[in-house]
Amino acid sequence: MKEHNTPTNTTRRNLVFGGLAAAAMPWEAGLAARGRNIVYPDRSLALHNVHTGESKRIVYWSEGKYVGSGLNEINWILRDFRTNEIRAIDPRLLNILYILSRTLENKEPTLVLSGFRSKKTNDMLRQTTEGVAKRSFHMLGRAIDIRMPKVQTAQLQRAALMLNGGGVGYYPQSNFVHLDSGPVRTW
Repeated sequence: MKEHNTPTNTTRRNLVFGGLAAAAMPWEAGLAARGRNIVYPDRSLALHNVHTGESKRIVYWSEGKYVGSGLNEINWILRDFRTNEIRAIDPRLLNILYILSRTLENKEPTLVLSGFRSKKTNDMLRQTTEGVAKRSFHMLGRAIDIRMPKVQTAQLQRAALMLNGGGVGYYPQSNFVHLDSGPVRTW
């Protein structure tokens, strides 16, 4: 399995969301700090791209490392479906989504409305849709717009806000929540 390069910044936020192989989840950080050997549970995401119909559960972290083939599969599912362009999705975003799914005990695939967006797609959406940022984190592979079956949009938004992991946008009229791995902020 190919290891994926990740940031080495050791802030608390990065320990929780950033992907340090030795302590990327809160419970692992505590064990690692006490010098205990730990077995890292696999991390997987069940994703359903509503535009392409593709659905898959993908292991993206195993044995303390990011799984290159899993990350590549996620990159494909979250591609710009309008242009078929692919960009690497930020592993911190995947960790935020993983923790959110676990927090909400979501057993169903997460419905993906938008993952990576090319500049061409983002520019088109800016002209036709209100609220699309000129320098969207979607264009960097650092944002995702989602729904979770059996989870109310307001509940999804509250849980995402409690994580304090990045940007959270709430779109109740369109029934989705935006998550990104940028600075903590909300709208």
